[in-house]
Amino acid sequence: MDDILTMGAADLARAVGNRQLSARAVAEAFLARTEAVNGVVNAVCTLNSAALAEADACDAHLASGAAPRPLEGVPFVVKDNIDTAGLRTTYGSRLRRDFVPAEDAVAVERLRRAGAVLLGKTNAPEFAHDVNTTNALFGTTRNPWRLDATSGGSSGGTGAAVAAGMAPIGIGTDLGGSIRVPAAFNGIVGVRPTPGRVPVYPSAFAWDTLVEHVQGPLTRNVEDAGLMLAAMAGPDDRDPASLPDDGMDLAAAARRTDTVRGRRILYVEDFGGLVPTDPEVARLARAAALAFEDLGCVVESGDLAAGFDVGGLREIVMGTRAFGMVGRYADLLDAHRAEMTVPLVNQIEDALKRSVREVAAAERLRGDYWHRVRRVLERFDHIIAPSVGIAAFDLDRPLPTEIAGRPLERFYDVFLGTYAFSVTGLPVVAVPCGFTSAGLPVGVQIVGRRLRDDRALEAAAAFAQARPEHVRRPQVDTAWRPPEHGETGTTGYKVA
Repeated sequence: MDDILTMGAADLARAVGNRQLSARAVAEAFLARTEAVNGVVNAVCTLNSAALAEADACDAHLASGAAPRPLEGVPFVVKDNIDTAGLRTTYGSRLRRDFVPAEDAVAVERLRRAGAVLLGKTNAPEFAHDVNTTNALFGTTRNPWRLDATSGGSSGGTGAAVAAGMAPIGIGTDLGGSIRVPAAFNGIVGVRPTPGRVPVYPSAFAWDTLVEHVQGPLTRNVEDAGLMLAAMAGPDDRDPASLPDDGMDLAAAARRTDTVRGRRILYVEDFGGLVPTDPEVARLARAAALAFEDLGCVVESGDLAAGFDVGGLREIVMGTRAFGMVGRYADLLDAHRAEMTVPLVNQIEDALKRSVREVAAAERLRGDYWHRVRRVLERFDHIIAPSVGIAAFDLDRPLPTEIAGRPLERFYDVFLGTYAFSVTGLPVVAVPCGFTSAGLPVGVQIVGRRLRDDRALEAAAAFAQARPEHVRRPQVDTAWRPPEHGETGTTGYKVA
């Protein structure tokens, strides 16, 4: 069983497709692992009772003589704000505690069509709006590297499940950094693809490509991320913002490790002083960027000197968040305030204070900001930056109050380094880049040019091959018990 648990999705699919392993044996191994460690990690909130039947269907498919599919028999988990037909989907909210969707989200539908087996749903903060993964239904998800630390948010359940070996791959969502932060905190790979690359349906904002969360992979290696993304990508009329088929082979891109020579890399550390970064995190991220020199790339540092000016980013984030919070949740306050978590209520109330003028001004600033970033990427192939300015923080405090001696006041301050790329719609691959002296993982973002998800994956694959020591598996202490005082799971931040 241990051999199965250490295999990646690509290797598992090959083994099942070649009949070296049965899909049932693979599913049983990961279900047993989940039973063994989920009691302390608390990443999986709902198991799929039909998982073994789905695995048996994979074995029957192969026994019939049919060709193996790209993800034949590969188990996967899904963040609990993504619909799964016939399987409870709560969005981490008491308002949806009994909601069972009638149909799969497009991404789930496509993974199943590719032969993957759904194991279950993973924990998420209420409606996916917190840096911690905690809610009133299922409690707090813990980091498998250190159980008294956060797994991040809002895809912390998927991130922790993949890192702890409960599944080789999983789907997360990312508005401001909700795939990339858990990838960094849990020491795994996360992809925020170009918006529209993976169709989002069902969707509250069908025409919007920013406030509607992008869906993407969380995996243990880059090859698996590309394989998974290839299965999920492609146009779908149910999402009018989905991208047309451009022939991009994302699975092949994630296997290419020899194509980066000659590329120009810009390393950005603190975004002109806007984003504070812990010195240890900065050292590891800087070393990751410089590793590209050994791969034949030209690496430069210094954001402002290179023209990477993030002026107005706070205002852009405020406006985009206000639009999304009011559009989705404002109508819930009057009828359901008492059932909603305090952090979400605070965010909605703050959004309601914002005027149409402020939101419109933020969108104008976003346009100006895009052109500044676009001009930088005319000179550079990639931007590399820390995924988040700190390693996973303790669960016994709501959120860090400072980074590197600089105070944090706003909910989204922790996300500013990831938001800096979310608001541009550029493709980003987050990869592990080392460990702190306390043994906690750290990650970097590798940003590609517009629509070039393939080149971002190539760069990530090249780095991962050059620095394999950054990929490790945590040893989960199943005897661990939380301290008696517990954790707050709430935010002490201002939300504006």
